[in-house]
Amino acid sequence: MKQGLATILTLFAQILCANPANAQGMKLGEVLMVSTSAIVKGRAPGTLESCATEIISSWDKGKSGVSMQLFLADRGNRKGQYLLVCGAATAKVRATLPATSPFADSTPSTRGGLACRFSDLLVNPKAYTEYRLIGPEKFQSLPVIGILGIHYIKVRKERAAEFEKFVIEKLHPSVGHLLPDLQLLYYKAVAGENAGSYITVYAIESIAARDKYWPVGSETPVLKEAFRPLRTLAEDLAPYLVEGSYLEPSSGG
Repeated sequence: MKQGLATILTLFAQILCANPANAQGMKLGEVLMVSTSAIVKGRAPGTLESCATEIISSWDKGKSGVSMQLFLADRGNRKGQYLLVCGAATAKVRATLPATSPFADSTPSTRGGLACRFSDLLVNPKAYTEYRLIGPEKFQSLPVIGILGIHYIKVRKERAAEFEKFVIEKLHPSVGHLLPDLQLLYYKAVAGENAGSYITVYAIESIAARDKYWPVGSETPVLKEAFRPLRTLAEDLAPYLVEGSYLEPSSGG
């Protein structure tokens, strides 16, 4: 696999109009719930964002430790695609939300005569995946992001428990604090359509930070230099992953 890093993950930029209260970015939490539904087609330009603004502003109101954001891929082969994400600071906070999809029309805070509902945005509001941060007790705090990158990982099932131990002991201490405006965080899907799978979340502070590391084209020397000391770690990671599903350390990716 000779592709660059930017081609194996999708970077979604936060749409700031979605929630003025979180205009500086979305605070990542221990719990990340991602809608896996397609977006309703045929909406006039701008109406999807305005509908999301109304829903999210109502949904977030009065909820402590939770936030919802609409993201947009602004480049790459998924350019123009939206991603609706809900975050909860802790598992305890997550327990205060609906037990299944947080994007369903039945969510109480979307009632009361709103002009828009989740079903106006999503083909299937009940379709979602819930992810939990691996080893959250090892983090004193989590970053605020303007860019959300998601890389889907194929972990060998028979080595899943060992992989999670490796994340806690080796990966997170290194890449969980990689750069001041860029961290890599590993999450496990615990519910929903992709339960049992894993993702790496690229937590990027802003569009400016994204462009500093991934301008149009390939990754920059400063990013390559940050990853260079981690080559041995990448080699140690490989045995936990399904063969052929990852970049070989020798590829330079």
